Amino acid sequence: MTTPRSDEEAQLRTTLWAVASSGAVLTLAAPFVLGQAGVLGVAVGASIAVLNLWVLARVVRSLLAGAGLPWVVLGGLKLLALLALVALLLKLEITTLLPLGFGYAALPLGIVLSQLRGGPPAARQLTSPDIAGRVQRDSRPES
Repeated sequence: MTTPRSDEEAQLRTTLWAVASSGAVLTLAAPFVLGQAGVLGVAVGASIAVLNLWVLARVVRSLLAGAGLPWVVLGGLKLLALLALVALLLKLEITTLLPLGFGYAALPLGIVLSQLRGGPPAARQLTSPDIAGRVQRDSRPES
């Protein structure tokens, strides 16, 4: 097993696991909520959620590293690919929209759970300005 290169990569790994775990829980709950027919759609939706987060993280990393394409183009291409995949799944009648959306809900659920579990991100701690020594007790003009 490789070790994460940075705190951001460790946070991404934690978030990916949280999204995948949320997707697994939603898939296990699917027969009780949507019936047996919805299980495949929920599993596919959760898989798309994990894949979407992973691709988004790679796009952001490449943009921060100085990739040539503007972020609007990369984000637009990612969105078009996501919509094309969903349209293909619906066109081929692999699943319906409700189970797919139920599974995709693993993305926001997993992100929230990973943030609740991990405490404040390291980046937030590094960028917080230390202003304690520079704050005046009273900002009124001296007379």
